[in-house]
Amino acid sequence: MSAVARRYYERGRSALESGDLESAQEALRAALDLAPAFGNARVAYAVALARAGDCPRAASVLRAGLGRVSSPISAAAIHATLGDVLTLGGDFFGAEEAFQTAAQTPGFEVRVASGLARVYARLGRYRDMAAQLRRAAQPR
Repeated sequence: MSAVARRYYERGRSALESGDLESAQEALRAALDLAPAFGNARVAYAVALARAGDCPRAASVLRAGLGRVSSPISAAAIHATLGDVLTLGGDFFGAEEAFQTAAQTPGFEVRVASGLARVYARLGRYRDMAAQLRRAAQPR
């Protein structure tokens, strides 16, 4: 990854944290144009899109990145973020599948459990939601 892509990423993350979604999208898109396999930039760009209300595009950006991942951890992060985006967009069954895929990677147990709890709450599956919340709250 180039230093220029890293600078665009840092600029985009900063804009995202300050709530400047338009600048964040612009910088993060530039980072992805320069380094398409840059997983952190892809996730941050999708978050910026989702926060701006464009969940379908955010999901597409994440799905496009699955073929370019450099590690299983990066793939799990993309799947977990895809689950968040799909939940926000109302595709609860797609979100459930994305979270379950992320769950296959060690280290994502809490993120997956909390995501699945949100999905199950939206689906009215309150027993499953409670089980996932217990799982997320367990000490590691």
